[in-house]
Amino acid sequence: MFIMNLVKNLSDVLSFLMSKNRINSAELARKTGVAQPVVSRLMTGVTTNPQILTIKPIADFFGVNLEQLLGIKPIEIQNCFDDNFLSEIRDKINSITTVIIALSGILPVLIESYNKAILSNLIKEEVPAEILPLFILNIKILLKTTEQIQKLLQNTNNKSLD
Repeated sequence: MFIMNLVKNLSDVLSFLMSKNRINSAELARKTGVAQPVVSRLMTGVTTNPQILTIKPIADFFGVNLEQLLGIKPIEIQNCFDDNFLSEIRDKINSITTVIIALSGILPVLIESYNKAILSNLIKEEVPAEILPLFILNIKILLKTTEQIQKLLQNTNNKSLD
C-alpha cells in the first residue's frame, strides 16, 4: 500500500485523481453533476473555498473523503497504475531503449562521415560539427534515463505484488 501525501491542496489532489483515473474535466463534470467551469476553477485553484455541495459529489466519485480531497489527510492508494498501463509503458520504454542502442552505435560513424564530407567539400556545413558529439552524450543520457524508468517500473510492479 502506498500513501500519497505529496499534495497540499484541492487542485493538486483533484489533478492527481483525474490523472490516475484517466478522466478529463468535462467527463468529471458529466459524471458528478458539477458544472464543468466549476471543475476547471477547482483544478486551477481559482476557487479556494468551495462549497461542500460542490466537492462532495467529486469526493464520492473518486472514493475519497472530503479531508482527503482537500489535501488535509493523505490518500491511500493500492496501485497507482493498472497492469495493462504498466505493460504498455514497459513496451514503449523497451522500444525506446532499442532505438537508443542502435543510435548510439551508428552516430559515431555518421559524425565521422559528416566530418569527412565537410572536409572534402562534398556538403556545405549546415550543423556545426562541434555540436555533433553532443548528440552522442544526449543519447547516453537518454539511455540512462530509460534504464532508471525501467527500474522504477520494476519496483512499482514488485510493490503491487506485495
